[in-house]
Amino acid sequence: MKRLILLIAGFVSLHAAAAESPAAPAPEGLPLIDTLSNEPYLLADPMPSFNGGGTLDFCRWVQERLRYPLEAVIYGIEGHVAVSFVVEADGRVSNAEVLTSPDPSLSEAALLVVRRSPRWEPGKLNGQPVRVRLSIPIDFNLQLPGTEPRIDALLPKFQGGGLIDFKHWVLRNVEFSDKIFYPGDEGWVEVSFSVNGKGKVRGVEATRFSDEDFAYQIQRTIASSPLWTPAETDDKRRDVAFKLRFDLLLQHGPKGLYSEDKTAYTEADSLPRFCGGTPGVFREWVFRQVDSLLDPGAAVPKVRVNVRFIIEPDGTMSGIKVSAPKEQSGFAKLVRLAVDKTPLWTPAVAGGEKVRFRISQMLAFGQEGELQENPDSLDVIPQFQGGSLPEFRRWIAQTVKFPAEALEAGIQGRVVASFVVEADGTVSSVRIIQSPDPILSREVVRVLAESPKWTPGSKGGEPVRVKYTLPVDFRAPVKPAGERKMEFDPSSGRYRVRP
Repeated sequence: MKRLILLIAGFVSLHAAAAESPAAPAPEGLPLIDTLSNEPYLLADPMPSFNGGGTLDFCRWVQERLRYPLEAVIYGIEGHVAVSFVVEADGRVSNAEVLTSPDPSLSEAALLVVRRSPRWEPGKLNGQPVRVRLSIPIDFNLQLPGTEPRIDALLPKFQGGGLIDFKHWVLRNVEFSDKIFYPGDEGWVEVSFSVNGKGKVRGVEATRFSDEDFAYQIQRTIASSPLWTPAETDDKRRDVAFKLRFDLLLQHGPKGLYSEDKTAYTEADSLPRFCGGTPGVFREWVFRQVDSLLDPGAAVPKVRVNVRFIIEPDGTMSGIKVSAPKEQSGFAKLVRLAVDKTPLWTPAVAGGEKVRFRISQMLAFGQEGELQENPDSLDVIPQFQGGSLPEFRRWIAQTVKFPAEALEAGIQGRVVASFVVEADGTVSSVRIIQSPDPILSREVVRVLAESPKWTPGSKGGEPVRVKYTLPVDFRAPVKPAGERKMEFDPSSGRYRVRP
């Protein structure tokens, strides 16, 4: 008789032990501590120290080296990021993770600094070094000491608006004669000018341009500008200099030739939004799309991919460029396929009109997910069909099938997979961390992809993403002696007694 035993061994952790690199050996004289299986302490005597101080000194060290993400500056994102980490028995900092954060861009910036920490003096218990978990707040504040906020009231105003409003006025009033220009003509002009204390435009000069006829028409129109509201400082009116660039593409309209604003901006009154969020939401969306395009069991390479594009006034993306190191050109093509599926953005608005907006995103692949919550830190853990992870294990046990191809080839062993329970309860980001063979990997991926919806976990009353790790053991024991004969049933994926 041949029996099939499927052992589903489940465990949950934020970061899979199987995916971790072996810890460096402790210095001579220190006890060897298993950093993969021993849970860190929350208290020690003494606690870990940093440069002779405690966590407050480490907070200062982090703040001094913190680089504010440009994306967050543009979007005006600020707030506190809470980071948890472990000081190992040899003083190294490991297992850094974000507990709370106002935006993914700030999370990445905070973790980048924490992970570069010098070694600490480890905490001790009974005189022996031990692992200790700590957490610190990291402050992102746009109003940095020594800087003054920009005061728009100090700048001249054009018909109640600003420089972009004036640019759009120029485009509405410039004349392109059909005796000189034709539909489809393209060009660009860079112009400098100033607005004096009386609100008059002076010193108009086309400093650079692609075509002198374009330059003449733009310069002539700017010189005919109506009066501005002049700038004032300490009750004194002052002159203010400006520079403007016009990107032109002529079209034929009811009133003759004209050009819309074809400049791709990097600043606007209202910045573009992706699914109601910042470009950080776009990055997470791309990560999930790439995961869905990968073959089951395929590993994600550790690579940084740069994605550049322009968001058009209708919300579509143009000028998409995806670049990566030459040895990862194939993976870059996969990322491009994912980006091509992007839904419409909410476009940027400047001067009361929808404008083109240029975005550049650096996507770091092959890193362990840092924006998922640790189940132990949640107010409410995810629920599966009225239960929690044990209930999901039972569902896996009833659904998984031992592939006939693997049985016939004698392939067996443990498959370790990670997945994320999204804020909407769906299962995503399925990744194979360890597997004896792609045949078994595909079966685990298939089952996880078919998972019914969970009830998502929550923290502070808000649903959050939660990452789990699940090992599945495939074991086919030696066929026992007996009178009954067993045969494999392909439809069920299991052995049954032959009639």
